[in-house]
Amino acid sequence: MSDAPPKPDYEPAKIFNDLQKDLGARISTFINHLLVLDAGILSITISAFLGIQPPRFAVDALISLRTGWWLLTIALICALTAAFCVLLAQTLVQDALRNWYREKFKEPATTAELKVFAGPPWLRWLIRLLVIVAFLGTVAGIAFISAAASQMLRIP
Repeated sequence: MSDAPPKPDYEPAKIFNDLQKDLGARISTFINHLLVLDAGILSITISAFLGIQPPRFAVDALISLRTGWWLLTIALICALTAAFCVLLAQTLVQDALRNWYREKFKEPATTAELKVFAGPPWLRWLIRLLVIVAFLGTVAGIAFISAAASQMLRIP
């Protein structure tokens, strides 16, 4: 006979909650990276273009530059919206778990018992969609701005 204590029933749920919390942290970190990258590229390129002596661009380069700016702006808006949705999902789950705990145990729950990241399925899908659009917008915006910069090098 084994002297090991039986595993509690909540262990699979705890593992799932830990994985969800880790995934939420990774998504939040990725969103923050996109925000910093998009905002940095926009501020540098716009300030260079609006400086005292703006660079000379061909028409094609200006179109590429404007397209890149718009793509980065859309990516920035999507990343900000995704960050808000992550916060909303965490808040909804915290409220739902607090209510469940209060009904089940007839006492308020502490924050330590409610460390979980999840949310309604529609909100999780919206977060995924926003993060994908933000990522693709960032990549495409960088490509368009790079194309504009390379076209600028050909101007005599």
